[in-house]
Amino acid sequence: MYPLSSRALLAGLFATTSLPLYAALPSAPGYVDDSGYSTAAKTRILPAMFEQKLASTKYLAKADNPLITLAESSGFKQTSDYHQTRAWLQKLADASGGVITLSDLPENSATGEPMLLVTASREADKSAAGLNKSGKPTIFVEAEIHPGEANGKDAMFMLLRDMTTGDKPLAGLLDKINIVFIPTVNIDGDLRRSPYGRINQNGPEVTGWRVNGLNYNLNRDFTKLDSAEIRNVASVFNQYDLSFFVDTHSTDGAMYPYDSSYCHNGNGWSPASSEWMDKVMRPPVYKELEGDGHVVHECISFNDNQDPTKGYYPYRTDLARFSNQYGDIRNVPSILIEQHALHPYETQVLGNYVMLKAMFQVIGDNAESLRQAIAKDRERLAAQREVILTWKPGNEQHTPFTVGDYRYEESPITGKKTIVWSNKPKQLDVPISDNSVPDLVVKRPKQYVVPVQWSEVIARLKSHGIQMKTLDKATPIEVTLQRMDDIKLAGGFEPDRAASNEIPGYEGHLLVSGVGKPFQRLQTYPAGSVVIDTDQPLGVLAVNLLTAESPDSFWSWGFFNSTLVVAEEPEEYVMDPMARKMLAEDPKLKAEFEKKLKDDKAFAKDAQARLQWFYQRTPFYDVNAYVYPVGAVY
Repeated sequence: MYPLSSRALLAGLFATTSLPLYAALPSAPGYVDDSGYSTAAKTRILPAMFEQKLASTKYLAKADNPLITLAESSGFKQTSDYHQTRAWLQKLADASGGVITLSDLPENSATGEPMLLVTASREADKSAAGLNKSGKPTIFVEAEIHPGEANGKDAMFMLLRDMTTGDKPLAGLLDKINIVFIPTVNIDGDLRRSPYGRINQNGPEVTGWRVNGLNYNLNRDFTKLDSAEIRNVASVFNQYDLSFFVDTHSTDGAMYPYDSSYCHNGNGWSPASSEWMDKVMRPPVYKELEGDGHVVHECISFNDNQDPTKGYYPYRTDLARFSNQYGDIRNVPSILIEQHALHPYETQVLGNYVMLKAMFQVIGDNAESLRQAIAKDRERLAAQREVILTWKPGNEQHTPFTVGDYRYEESPITGKKTIVWSNKPKQLDVPISDNSVPDLVVKRPKQYVVPVQWSEVIARLKSHGIQMKTLDKATPIEVTLQRMDDIKLAGGFEPDRAASNEIPGYEGHLLVSGVGKPFQRLQTYPAGSVVIDTDQPLGVLAVNLLTAESPDSFWSWGFFNSTLVVAEEPEEYVMDPMARKMLAEDPKLKAEFEKKLKDDKAFAKDAQARLQWFYQRTPFYDVNAYVYPVGAVY
C-alpha cells in the first residue's frame, strides 16, 4: 500500500469538513483574502490634497528609456519588489561603465534573503578602504526600512541612473562625492506585499509591510541590534568613513501642504553638524524644492491629531534607537526624510529626488566645511566628562504652521467629535514641543567592564564597532556597580502612535526603568570579560548603551532582567526568631525599625515586607540581587 500524499489527505479532510482546498486559502505574499470584504472596507478614503503644480516632472524618464523605473513606467502606481529591485540595479550597474557596483552585506535578512549594497563612485577601488582614501565625502542613503514607504528607493533609482547612464545630466555629482545605498533595508517586509499595506498612504497600489520577518520595526533597533538588517547597517557605519547619512520615509502625518520634509537631531550629540545643515545645506535645498513646486518643512508629528492648535513634536534630540539619532551619536551628520503620505506617490518620489539631488550638490561643494563640523563634534564629545543622554522640553516656543482648514462633526463611530479636513490652507500659530534642555546627564566613566557571561550584550557592542579589550584571565577590578531600585515596567517611545493593547513589552523586549544606587566592590571578572575604554570614537555611544538608567541601555531594553530577583528567601520560622534576636542585640537597628513602622503605614501592615527588611540586613541576603553587573571605573 502506498501512503496518501499530503494533498490527498487534506482533500479527504476538506470533503468531510467543507473547508476549501489550497487554492482558496489566503496565500503568499500578502496572505490577504479580500473576497469577503465590502467595497467600502477595501477602499481608502483620503482627504483631497492641496493644489500643487510640479516642475520636477522634468526629471522623469522618457517612455523609451531602457532604464525607466517601474514607478515611472506605471505612472507611479507601482514600485518594484526586492527581487525586481535587484534585477533593475544589476541592469543599471551593467550600463554604468563600472561606476556602479553591487555587493551583499554580511548577514541575510531574518528569512534568509541576501541584503544588497550599491556603491556609486568614480574611484577605481570601490571598497570601503578605497572610498575612505578618496578624499571625497561618502554619503550613505538607505530606503525601505519601512517598505510601504518606498519613495526614497524610487528616487535613488532615478538619481543613480541620471548620474551614470544615457545623457548623464547629473554626472558631475559623482566627481565630488561617493554614494553607498541600501535600497531595501527591510527585505522581509518588502516581500510581504499586498494592496493593503498602508491604509493612510496615497499610492503605490501595492506595497510591502512595516515590520520584518521577526516582526521588528527596524527603525527602533539601532541601539539594541536585534536584527541582522540593522547589524548590516551598523557594519556600513563601521567600515566607511561616512560624511553624511540619509534615511528615507513617508509620514502618516495629518493634513498639511508640506509634501517634503526632513529633520536632523537638533542640538543633540552633533550640534555643529546640525548647525551646518541649518546654515549651509538648508537654504539651497529649500530653494531648489520650492523652485520645482514642492512645499518643504521640518518633519513633525502633531501632538494631537484631532487638534492642530496643540502644535507639533519635531523629530529632534530623540533616542539613539532611531536611525538619524544613531548617526548623530556617532558624529555622522544625519537626516530623516519624510515625504507626506497623503500626497500622490509621484509627488513623494519627485520631492525626494529633488531633495537628495540638492543635498548631494551641497555636500560635494562644501566638503571642507562639513568635514570641519564633523571634527568639531567629535572633539566635543571626546572632551565631555559629563555626558547628556536625554533631553526634555524647554521654554515654550511658537511658530507659524499651515494646515488644511478643518471642522468638527459628531461621529457615530467614535461617539465623539472627529476632525474633518479640507484642502484649503489655514495658517495657525502653534507651540513646538521641542526637547532642548539636557535631562539625563551622567558622569563619564573611564572604563566599563562587562562580565563574559553577558555574551549577547558583548556581541552587540562589537557589532556597533565599539573597541574593547578581552581579559585573558580572571582579574579583580575595583568598580562601581549599581543596585537598581524603584524598578517598573517601561513602555516604548512612539511619538506618533500609541499602543493599541496593554500587553507589556515592546519590540520583543520587556522594558524596565529604575534608579541605580551606586556602591563599590573589588569584583573578580572571569576570563573573556571585556574592558571598554570610553576614550574612543564611540565612547559616548558606549555610555548610552551601558548606563543603566539610559532609556536605550541594554539594561533598560531588558537584557539584564534575570538579575531582578532574589535567589534565596528565608522561611518565616527562621527569620522571625532571628529578627527578634537582632533587635535585642542592636539598639540602633531597633530604633530604625520602629521609625520605619511609624513612617511607612504600608510597611507596617505587610508582614512579609517586615521580614524582608530584616533579611536584607543579614549576610545571608543575596549580594547580587538587583545588581546591574556592568562595572564602571571612574
